[in-house]
Amino acid sequence: MNSRGALASMILTALVALTAAPAAHARVPLGREVQVVLNPGSARSAGLRHLGPCVAVTPDGAAVVGNAMGLWLVGGGKARATGVTALGCFTFTPEGLLMGVRGRELVFLDAHGQFEPLFRLPGVGMTLVPGNGDSLLLFGQEDKGTWGLYTIRPGRKVSLVLQSPKPITAAAETANHVLVVIDGALFLVEHGEMRLVAGEPKGTLTALAADPDGKAIFVSDGRRIFRINDRRVAVVAAGVGGTLRWQGGGLLVFDPRGPLLVRLVGVE
Repeated sequence: MNSRGALASMILTALVALTAAPAAHARVPLGREVQVVLNPGSARSAGLRHLGPCVAVTPDGAAVVGNAMGLWLVGGGKARATGVTALGCFTFTPEGLLMGVRGRELVFLDAHGQFEPLFRLPGVGMTLVPGNGDSLLLFGQEDKGTWGLYTIRPGRKVSLVLQSPKPITAAAETANHVLVVIDGALFLVEHGEMRLVAGEPKGTLTALAADPDGKAIFVSDGRRIFRINDRRVAVVAAGVGGTLRWQGGGLLVFDPRGPLLVRLVGVE
């Protein structure tokens, strides 16, 4: 079986196990549930160390993390090596195609389990995240020192959304808007114009996710997770933070330092 086939097989197996125990230290309001996908104990048992900040969700809802040894499928408190070699940041298309950043190249995993380059990037080690539908978002520091945010659509169509002299740390896309965290503040980008949504310059926001319909936006300062809906802001979890990814019906929160990966249910 090639690497891509092995990954698909592991994903199907893990879906059965993706029920988890509550996280002991995360505090969430009543009516919301915290499920542990990966914790320090299960990571140690699997020999899983030095994880990168990227977490991806397969079309079937399983979570994948990575380190210098490769990509790992995690769920049910367990971690399994996929056999896929290491990438910087990575994500899956709705069709299940694994794409990622390797140095200054955007690559995809072909049917033979080999990474094939798509195009050269304007900077090394940029971040790749899912966009809306079949689009992707790419952001990071470019060779010239500024930070860029791009959309990538099928057919190798790349569009520049914005460039910033300040660090871009997170981005998300809904059906109508692009959202971006720049210098610790959350902005909405529409028709080439930027509007401040939450926070302030040199603020503390570091992570971002949104449900596909844009009904709820989630941001984190590393210690708390906030939900923004119709200009109302509420804390949905305290004592937990990190990379955020929307996973149909729940929110994945990944802190690679633990490592700890939890799923918040009932936050939409």
